[in-house]
Amino acid sequence: MIHVFIDLEFCTCFRKSSPLRTETIEIGAVKIDDEFKVIGEFDRLVRPDFATSIPSTERALTGITWAMVENESSFTDVMDDFVKWVGTDDYTIYSWSNNDAIQVLREARVKGFPASDLGMFRKWVDFQQVFMAAIGVKNQISLERAIEVADLYFVGEAHRAVVDSYNTARLFIYCMTLDTVALKVRMLDAEGNFEASQGIDARRRRRGGQQGRNGRRNIGSAGGVRQEKNDTAHLAAGAKPKSEKTPEDGETANETPAKKSRSKRSGRSRRGGRKKKTVV
Repeated sequence: MIHVFIDLEFCTCFRKSSPLRTETIEIGAVKIDDEFKVIGEFDRLVRPDFATSIPSTERALTGITWAMVENESSFTDVMDDFVKWVGTDDYTIYSWSNNDAIQVLREARVKGFPASDLGMFRKWVDFQQVFMAAIGVKNQISLERAIEVADLYFVGEAHRAVVDSYNTARLFIYCMTLDTVALKVRMLDAEGNFEASQGIDARRRRRGGQQGRNGRRNIGSAGGVRQEKNDTAHLAAGAKPKSEKTPEDGETANETPAKKSRSKRSGRSRRGGRKKKTVV
């Protein structure tokens, strides 16, 4: 079984005549095998067909400018290359939330990408929901926050497609060290909406991996992937290990911010009221 982790970056199209509200500007993906080894990466910028610029907020978020995409291949060409890159082996596709699958299906329908090539998106795992179930939370959690909960560090620069795909793969490996994980296969209908779950694949996972500071297992020897700064040749270039917080100037090591704040208060009683003046 091949596990494919995909992530898309979008830009908003403000043209009233555009049939799409958002268009893909980057597609990134990572493939790992059953031994949890990275066996391939896909990283391509995409030229929008309808948008003529990338809004400033999205430029700031992704670091992608219009100059970077205006001479790149179109969505249909890049998706064609992606289909070839995925190959014909038995595989499952994962993404952080279902937004990427819905975007691809809608954009493919508008831009005429052959529907037959989208069969891969009929077998889709919303890995955000898998992770939330694995750690027992109900509210949606961001990819960066999920990395922290797993007691890992984020490798690379967030909001770049291949980097987010790689970090999602790391969370997948982390979940495989837990006792059980439910992988919900979500089917998409013709409108790009998810239908009811088609079943749950709950299997016993291999135990192992080093223990994190919060008691959770990190990606370790059980997954064949060690948690180091140089996880991969290029993705780890922007990685920063967790740093310890140091006391601020004038603050003792044992003085918490709350105590420090209280020590600076003046003219207040402990109950929050003003001190009464003593009349002599």
